[in-house]
Amino acid sequence: MNGLTPVTDFSNALPWFTPPSGVEGLHPDTESLMFSLCAVWNRKRARNTLRSAYADGKHRLDHIGFSIPPAMRHIEEVVGWPAKAVAAHAERCMFDGFVSPSANDDPFDLDAVLSANQFDLELPQAIRSSMTHSVAFMTVSPGDEQAGEPPVLVMPYSAQWSAGLWNFRTRSLKAGLVIKDVDDYAQPTMFSVYTPTEVTTLRLAGEWIVDDVWHHNLGRVPMEALPYRPDIDRPFGRSIISRPVMSITDDAVRTVMRTEVSAEFYSAPQLLLLGADKDSFLDDKGNPIPVWEFIIGRINAISRDDNGDVPTVQQISQQSVQPHVEQMRELASRFAGETNVPVSSLGVVTDNPSSAEAMHAAEKDLVIDCAAANRVYGAALRRIAQDIIMIRDHTADITDEMAGITARWRSPALPSVIDSGDAIVKLIGAFPWLADTSVALEEAGFTDEQITRLLAEKRRNQATATATQMLAALTSQQQEAPENGQQEPAQPAQPDAATGGQAGDNGDAQTMDDAQ
Repeated sequence: MNGLTPVTDFSNALPWFTPPSGVEGLHPDTESLMFSLCAVWNRKRARNTLRSAYADGKHRLDHIGFSIPPAMRHIEEVVGWPAKAVAAHAERCMFDGFVSPSANDDPFDLDAVLSANQFDLELPQAIRSSMTHSVAFMTVSPGDEQAGEPPVLVMPYSAQWSAGLWNFRTRSLKAGLVIKDVDDYAQPTMFSVYTPTEVTTLRLAGEWIVDDVWHHNLGRVPMEALPYRPDIDRPFGRSIISRPVMSITDDAVRTVMRTEVSAEFYSAPQLLLLGADKDSFLDDKGNPIPVWEFIIGRINAISRDDNGDVPTVQQISQQSVQPHVEQMRELASRFAGETNVPVSSLGVVTDNPSSAEAMHAAEKDLVIDCAAANRVYGAALRRIAQDIIMIRDHTADITDEMAGITARWRSPALPSVIDSGDAIVKLIGAFPWLADTSVALEEAGFTDEQITRLLAEKRRNQATATATQMLAALTSQQQEAPENGQQEPAQPAQPDAATGGQAGDNGDAQTMDDAQ
């Protein structure tokens, strides 16, 4: 196919894509946006591929250095620091569900949709891709329930297979492009163009055709950008694998290769023979003895020279690899300064183990960086949640409660249960009413699933306790009543004081006085 060979690794460099023109049924405005989006995708693809190569450990050095012998330049050495930096950040950005001011537990019944889309697995992958390429994208669209899809389909895409145009006025996407299918040569065979009014899907069937047009009433592009560390001039963010990170990684690879070269020389002792006859290095047939065989030989004999003097054998001291180890420590410190990843996480071991306070201080910048990333990701996830609700409920209005939806994240500091427990106990001591809220359980480090189970168990135990109390009270009343239904004998009627009579003997005495 045009001299191309099949592609087995789609993360490597991809061929240039020329968008189709004159597609029947394609709106001119959509076609204009399609050309702009494809230009952005083609322009950014090489850089994104380079960052993926660094993250996967597949980048080859262009300039190895004069200290590497030509025979050893084919050795492949890998330094996994870029992947470690991305993982250290991504693993601390842990999404813990959506909350709203009026309903903390599953507002708008979003858990069912998110579970059907495997959101707990897809979002961490999107965040990792965002930190690798500076941005990732998520689309929201109606799902084909007859084909087994959820009612609302939420799909993540890396920057290698998507692109976007930014609207600085609305602070959102102006349009988006997503490559949905490719052939064996990594050439797109299906892609979609997202606009604020419709989503147009084009498919290659001999020639390019408009496969589907979805008209929506969201009033914005149903596609959100997940940028990492964006700023005013670069709304699509910056990659963790920056130019300094790539440069330091290259230096580290060179250092590792120099260490390997030093190890090769260190393995073979360097000997200096003074006054040796050249015939000592020839075999019985007069052929030169390989140097390696001479070194590893069990018995080596060297004859006297022409003057009868015995040759002198001196061993040259081996060079040490310690300078290379120290250089790796220095490079690790530079890498840690660029990425906020602790030096101890890069495989650099110190003689004295770090204390808990020292480890916490080393991770402080990393925690701050991840907390800032969570705020940016949370703004995009709030809009994604609103799109899910509007598409599912077939509405175009964003209510005040929908506007108040926020994404909940676990603490990037990853505190232990003991530390979280101590902190919440102190807070409850100052605010006793806090013990009756789910926020206390969140601060204690419990996940959303665990909180739901704990509250359900609490309600079940309270219901059981209430039923037990009611049963005990009813049993007590029955025991106080006479057994077998018998009643106590009735007392004789007493004279009423209102009629002049008195109870007991007083009444009789009054009658005798009257008779007298």
